[in-house]
Amino acid sequence: MALAVPAIPLSAQTTIRDSVNLDPVVVTATHSPKALKDAPVVTRLITLHDIKITDATNIQDMLTYEIPALEFGFAMSQETSLRMSGFGGNAVLFLVDGERMAGETMDNVDYNRMNLDNVGRIEIVKGASSALYGSNAVGGVVNIISRENLEPWTANVNSRYNSFGHEWRHGAGFSFNTAKWNSQTSFQHTSIDPVNLPKAHSSEEIAIELLKKAQGLPYDESVLQDDSNLSRLYGQKTYNVKERLTWRATDQLTLTGRGSYFFRTSERDTHNYHFNGYSAGLKGRYAWDYDRHLELSYAFDQYDKANFMPDGIRTHDHDYTNRQHVVHALYSHSFGKNSLLVGGDYLNDYLSTYQFVAGTSHAQGNIDGYAQFDWNITERLNVVGSVRYDYFSASSQKALTERLAVVYKQPWMTFRANYASGFRAPTLKEMYMHFDMGNMGYLLRGNPDLKPEKSHNFNVAVERTNRISNSGFLLDGRYNFTLMGYCNIFDKRITTIDGGIYEDMESALYWNEDGITVWGVDFSMGHIWDWGLSLKINYSWLHESGSVFFSQFNQPRSHSCTWRIGYDHRFSRHYAIDAALSGRSQGKPQSGRTDVDQGYTIWRLMLQHHLWRGINVNTAIDNLFNYKPKSYYYSSPLTTGTSFSVGLSVDLDKI
Repeated sequence: MALAVPAIPLSAQTTIRDSVNLDPVVVTATHSPKALKDAPVVTRLITLHDIKITDATNIQDMLTYEIPALEFGFAMSQETSLRMSGFGGNAVLFLVDGERMAGETMDNVDYNRMNLDNVGRIEIVKGASSALYGSNAVGGVVNIISRENLEPWTANVNSRYNSFGHEWRHGAGFSFNTAKWNSQTSFQHTSIDPVNLPKAHSSEEIAIELLKKAQGLPYDESVLQDDSNLSRLYGQKTYNVKERLTWRATDQLTLTGRGSYFFRTSERDTHNYHFNGYSAGLKGRYAWDYDRHLELSYAFDQYDKANFMPDGIRTHDHDYTNRQHVVHALYSHSFGKNSLLVGGDYLNDYLSTYQFVAGTSHAQGNIDGYAQFDWNITERLNVVGSVRYDYFSASSQKALTERLAVVYKQPWMTFRANYASGFRAPTLKEMYMHFDMGNMGYLLRGNPDLKPEKSHNFNVAVERTNRISNSGFLLDGRYNFTLMGYCNIFDKRITTIDGGIYEDMESALYWNEDGITVWGVDFSMGHIWDWGLSLKINYSWLHESGSVFFSQFNQPRSHSCTWRIGYDHRFSRHYAIDAALSGRSQGKPQSGRTDVDQGYTIWRLMLQHHLWRGINVNTAIDNLFNYKPKSYYYSSPLTTGTSFSVGLSVDLDKI
């Protein structure tokens, strides 16, 4: 669990320090607001200060610096691939303000869509969460939550340059807030040039080792294994526009509308891929009183992909459209200290893709209902139980998932225990795919008879946080540590097996396979001193049994760690600094290219200079000690050495 950092009542520092209160509220673990210290399931909270000091462009950049046991790599066509605590991207559900996203390539959504403009916090729940969120929440949930500025109006313009790929990021945001209306508008554009990746070994070095091998002499196998999958990173451009408008119609009724448009072009050697994302939604919340409220919403999301030649002519050979309509209802009723929550959803999922036969399309409906009871037995003991039923029309599959979570609080320690079942229904692609991969005579075939993936997640955790005095001052600083052990038992994992010769081609067939168990330990600690120094460390160990999770794209690593040493200080009325020395260490993978990948450690130094009236200058050195991988492949860190970035952010409302 992340360190909950209070605002320290020192006038010289509170203008710099993130104004997180003593009990930040989270919503993802229980679908309803709950203080972080009271959440029955361990929830990792990335605060607004964490987002600002990282200066990340999108969710991929942010999570890379914050979460161990989470690694982004590449799949085919250089589409991003994710692995978190032994699970792939299709088992981790990403939400934006609780809403799903359409579109997936190689089992992952387009993480570029999730930029961090106007984001207030990010909540991460590891382990099965299907009892509340249904399919795809087998391995966890990442919920990106927007912020609502309370000032009458705000306006910001910003720009950043990064020397790696000559990347430029430009952004602007505007908000206003009245008694009835609250609006958040943002725009972001990024551009990055292609990057040529050097070979770790020259052709002469490889020839020498080949000669040694032929003569029976000792030779370096790692040199011969330097068959880098990647030699060039494609350039790309993105545009992202978002609007979120809230109308407080009455004291009881609040309406929120949102809309966004996303465009990305990936510039290949002979063609360009164009990606478009369209999102809209309307949510209404009616509260009879403090104890009862009803929430109704409709959400639309569409993700398109198309192939264009350099002259701008569309080829129509890689057309892809995924369209989702979601209707959602949620009712909450409190009974004193206890509460009942019931809800239901209907999802219509449509997919048309070049990976189907002759450009055909398929659709399916998903209907679900769920309930959760939050039982506060005593002031120290809380039990939360959830149950959910799902039905999928295309596969005629049904699923019943449950979760039982217990939290017991003592003044000196908090204990948590949790059991949750998870599932993931087979996607339309996994059921109906009929695709000659790369036109190489190798056919990837769908299977309409697939069963849903299922998991059983057990975890226990202990947490310790030092106490605060009655006056609100820290007692010699504030610290927090959390230790969690977990076990995930996975059944009917959807993978591929040898499909033999089909239509005169070698083939692979989607299939269910059992026999995977993941054990792990997560440890996090943080300490903040009242004179401006802070420390945060997150460590993860995991072990997998079974071979299904191992892939060429991303290998699970037994040991991983992230850390950040921060210091903030106001030197004068017009100058303050917020500094962070952060790092990420990944151990050797459990399988795959262990001869080449020996793990790595990368450091980053970030300095935020807070100048006169809302002018902020960010400077950073990435890969501080010039780490370079032995070879470049799908899951290696894609760095060519030390790079730097410099950015300017201006809050116009403060000038």
